[in-house]
Amino acid sequence: MSIYRKGYRIEDVASDYMLKEYNAVCVRSGGSHGIADLICGNGECVFVVQVKGGIHLPYISWVELEQFAKNFNGVPLLLYKPDYRKVLECRSEDDLKRLRNYLRNLREDRNDMRKM
Repeated sequence: MSIYRKGYRIEDVASDYMLKEYNAVCVRSGGSHGIADLICGNGECVFVVQVKGGIHLPYISWVELEQFAKNFNGVPLLLYKPDYRKVLECRSEDDLKRLRNYLRNLREDRNDMRKM
């Protein structure tokens, strides 16, 4: 599966998540290197969403996401879908730091298991 196809599939998962959790309908923001992948709204709030997946969290500029969200009077949101796990949500730069630590610990645990 190509990276683009996988990304498109994860965006579908994220759209379903937003509908289920926030009753928000999402529109894809085109392009492969945009700041936001989805713009979602539920009549009360607009969410500007960056979607990532896999076992390694790529670089994300939280400041750029916040700035872009201001254009919509929206809430910046990162939805991260680790392989074979549930969707994780980050609403702030501190949440993003906690997510990076979680993923680092997850990888270290896997490496420990492989050494046994």
